[in-house]
Amino acid sequence: MESKHHVRLADIALELGLTANTVSRALRDKSDIGAETKALVKETAERLGYIPNSIAASLRYGSTSTIAIVFDNLKNPYFMIMADKIHQRLQPRGYASMIFAGDNGKLETAVLPPIVSRKVDGIVTFLEPSKAVLDILADNAVPIVLVGRRNADLKLDSVATDDAKGGYEIGKLLLERGAKNIGYIGAPEEVECSRRRFDGLRKCLADHHQAIHSENIRFMTTPTLKDDLDVLVANGVDAIFCFNDMMALECHALLRERGIRVPEQIRIAGFDDLQKDIFLPVRLTTVTSDKDAIIDAAVGMLMRRIESHDPASHPRFVDFDVAIVRGETT
Repeated sequence: MESKHHVRLADIALELGLTANTVSRALRDKSDIGAETKALVKETAERLGYIPNSIAASLRYGSTSTIAIVFDNLKNPYFMIMADKIHQRLQPRGYASMIFAGDNGKLETAVLPPIVSRKVDGIVTFLEPSKAVLDILADNAVPIVLVGRRNADLKLDSVATDDAKGGYEIGKLLLERGAKNIGYIGAPEEVECSRRRFDGLRKCLADHHQAIHSENIRFMTTPTLKDDLDVLVANGVDAIFCFNDMMALECHALLRERGIRVPEQIRIAGFDDLQKDIFLPVRLTTVTSDKDAIIDAAVGMLMRRIESHDPASHPRFVDFDVAIVRGETT
């Protein structure tokens, strides 16, 4: 039987000689429906081309089985890698995912209307939410988990890496390789993990009785790091720690355009270990962490909030260790 119209639950029920309610409960894996009936209903629904109406379902059951994923740089492969890992965890649980773009490293109220209007069941954000955002989500009983950032003043679950340790260990490696004049190119200063990565580098240099010139500390304010790199080159740096691998790759390309050899003249290190998941033309020295474990923890936190209908109380904070991957850029 081929579908010539929008297939309804009643069509599946008629095909199988069941009630529409039984079909509906079978498709939702309700425990009072036998395994054989569930399998038959799902096979028939797929054969007939049945597509659930998620909006109607949300009105009936108060859930769209959809999770919002929020980040601010759609060009950065790191976020797409992490979004794919989230999707892989959500799909077997019956959840779909939707990507929303924030701005400038923050999740502000302007981003919320399209998220809340879709009645998402929860949010995984890579952007630090404002207090106003958390108030709105609490009013709408939408749980949220923050990944990659930390803010003890905000009451939300968060999963982060030890960014300060990453910065410290990169500093040690650069000093071991003979660097004397190290620079840092970071995300905008309001991005919390950018500050932590720099703080780790600065502590390492202080522990080894090295100074970092104030002009060599560059928190980016423009879409490209060209101007910041020009300052560092003019200041004679012999090593640059970049906030992430994408910046490190851009830095590497710009230095080569200037005829500056990497790592012979300037050493470069990044953060995120993109090359663990995708091919990069340059084997970067970078900071790595267990991305799969991070996403497992974040999705686990969110599911517990959703299942307990408790979006805000007793927030949990989980930190993951980091390690250095030595590449050809140092």
